[in-house]
Amino acid sequence: MKKTTMTRLLHAALIVGAVLLAGLFFWAVPMFGKYMATMEAPEFAYAYWPCLIWAWCFAVPLFAALIPAWRVFASISAPEGAFTRSNARCLRWIAYLAFADAVIFPAGMLIVGAMGAGSPGLVVLVTPAVIFSCVAVGLAALVLSHLVDEAAGLKEDSDLTI
Repeated sequence: MKKTTMTRLLHAALIVGAVLLAGLFFWAVPMFGKYMATMEAPEFAYAYWPCLIWAWCFAVPLFAALIPAWRVFASISAPEGAFTRSNARCLRWIAYLAFADAVIFPAGMLIVGAMGAGSPGLVVLVTPAVIFSCVAVGLAALVLSHLVDEAAGLKEDSDLTI
């Protein structure tokens, strides 16, 4: 597979992911919240906006990570290649954003729980899974950042000796 084809496929996957995330956070979550507030559990209608704001705060790092991911994917077919200090920085930013989400989700859960609107399933099952997923993605991006940085250093040394 050619590098330009890989870049295009990765960019397409990123665009599809961004559209799905936008649909989830700006259509599905508000619709589900309105349904819960009006039909299923009207006693928790007061928690609609705090929960929606919490979801949007969780979404901000996800959408922000799309920018450095786009840059990393674009560098695959770039003349200088993928092993650059710039890509190492982009991967480090993705790691920091994932770690931020690992903090935002339980913080929001604590706020919602303090309001009396948390559910046991969300607290016991979903929260640890989200924290684990965010930390796992953050650690993977951090390790990749370190490896790409080392490879960039080796490439720079190699370019100097030629």
